[in-house]
Amino acid sequence: MKYILKTFVSVLAFASVMSMTTVQASAQDFGFSIPDQETVEAQKKARDNKAASQSIGRAIMDAFELYEEEKIKEAIAVLEEQDPDPGYDSAYLGRFLGNLYAADERMADALEVLKDAVDQDVLGWNDQAAAMKLVGQISLQEEKYEQSLEYLKNWIQFTGKRDSQVFLYMANAHYQLKNFAKVIPFAEASLEAADKPEKNVYNLMMASYYERKMYPEAIGVLEEGLNKLPEVTTWWPQLAQFYMLEENLSKSLQTLEVAYLAGYLSTESQFKMLVQLYDNEGIPYKAATTMEKHVEAGDIEESARNFATIANSYHRAKELDEAVSWYERAAEATNDSGDKGEYYRKQGNLMLLNEQYIAATEPLKRALDYLDREDEGRVYMSLAEAYFYGGDYRQAMRYVDEAATFDGQRRSARSWRGYIKSTAERKGIDLD
Repeated sequence: MKYILKTFVSVLAFASVMSMTTVQASAQDFGFSIPDQETVEAQKKARDNKAASQSIGRAIMDAFELYEEEKIKEAIAVLEEQDPDPGYDSAYLGRFLGNLYAADERMADALEVLKDAVDQDVLGWNDQAAAMKLVGQISLQEEKYEQSLEYLKNWIQFTGKRDSQVFLYMANAHYQLKNFAKVIPFAEASLEAADKPEKNVYNLMMASYYERKMYPEAIGVLEEGLNKLPEVTTWWPQLAQFYMLEENLSKSLQTLEVAYLAGYLSTESQFKMLVQLYDNEGIPYKAATTMEKHVEAGDIEESARNFATIANSYHRAKELDEAVSWYERAAEATNDSGDKGEYYRKQGNLMLLNEQYIAATEPLKRALDYLDREDEGRVYMSLAEAYFYGGDYRQAMRYVDEAATFDGQRRSARSWRGYIKSTAERKGIDLD
């Protein structure tokens, strides 16, 4: 069954996806040009190929052997003891030492020596490219975002490569700098260059549009992402939330309900969001039963407020017995006097509506124990009505007289008083 539902989810994503085409990023989108391979090959051939001095070469060989034995600190010590000549020896040693620092998680040290090695611009083509890329990566990790963008851009212009991961790094750096619009061309280029879809790219694009309140575009990204990666279950409730922001509640409910049936919802907030959508779309019975199911299962907190939500939904669904039961649970669960009184009042009124007239008087009387004076008038009127329809006219008269002492109930109480008295007289009951 789970497999069938997940297959259906994939089909739904495919069917509902917006017509969103991935735009090929141009040089203008990036803000810089990318050389073609002919230009890169010419630059590679023109670059000097030097060799390290014998002493530096030997030190690096010794350090590499220690590294292969997983003796990273000893390997670092070997290179730190060297005193290379300025120029190629210094840059070549710095390239290896920087990698060792990174392996030892000394990122600040790694960044310092690698950046110095790259800036000297004397390494062979492969070493220069690798060091340049690593400076960009470590700069991003060390939250030096402008520097990361600079060195990653230099790497692209040096190699001419359209590397999916490098474009993702640059999109991330722009996002961290709050250059939200600049995220998109690099993210799109990352998707284009990748062998397979990458969820982090879609996340960055979605966040970029969200930050700029471009909700339809964010929806398009999520729909395309779900089309390519339907197994990323966290996107389903996010897509539903974006539909809500666009006030497309029916589409939001459709999306979230399919995710629910597929077992993709797991948090209290997600279950409550589904309940809210059922209520908003006029399906209160499903709202009530869904909320009830997940409260009982422990997915949603057992609280007076949540019990009252269930009761309210059952009330709207005209399932009065269920609503009465949940209002009673809500009243018993709360420590707030005002809420307790209000829940008992609602319980009693629903029992009155359900023609449980005498039984309704019990929760209504309890409500009087907790409500403030200004809220008691309507409870007295409900008690008068309950006793009247229950055939106890004396008690009905007693409570209607109490209700008449409240300004907000006085006119209604007077009308009811006359009606109670005349009804009792027709039945031969003297209330004087």
